[in-house]
Amino acid sequence: MPHSNELTRSKCYEIFSQSTGVEIRSAAKNHEERGVVVERSGRIQLRFFKLTPKTNPDDITQIRFVCEPDEAFELFHKISSVAASTTPCKEKLNPHKFSTGEPAIETVTTLTAEKWERNGKSGYALTVGRGKDFISVPLPLAKFLFAAEFLRYLSTDQCWVERTDKVSSKKTP
Repeated sequence: MPHSNELTRSKCYEIFSQSTGVEIRSAAKNHEERGVVVERSGRIQLRFFKLTPKTNPDDITQIRFVCEPDEAFELFHKISSVAASTTPCKEKLNPHKFSTGEPAIETVTTLTAEKWERNGKSGYALTVGRGKDFISVPLPLAKFLFAAEFLRYLSTDQCWVERTDKVSSKKTP
């Protein structure tokens, strides 16, 4: 397959810690009918990833959490609230649940913004969890607040929908 030299721009913010990271970017959700995309709507994707190599073939290296625009706005408020707190605290978005397989196995994904304090040190983190797997990205306050502001921006920028035009088969007189 030939490669294009054309650059494409996307709205994206990446944050790295020593062993993990999170990428916040615009995304879209497709709705199909009979294998044809009839509607596409804006979303915000948070992709949490590990920077360390797998030690076990079953290890996860990334977890994606896709928000609707209002959820991204809610996460902005939760991060802002945590950042303003004078004591350690956690704020969680409502969990995302989906079922797969036969029999259906429910998978729950959570996203948490937190202020932590341990052994005389404190900081902030964004953490995603799915089942028994978790990826936590510790952040300095400025990056924590910038992530919140970027989520706020994306929450309105990604508030869109594209629909196919329904062409009537009736003939007009």
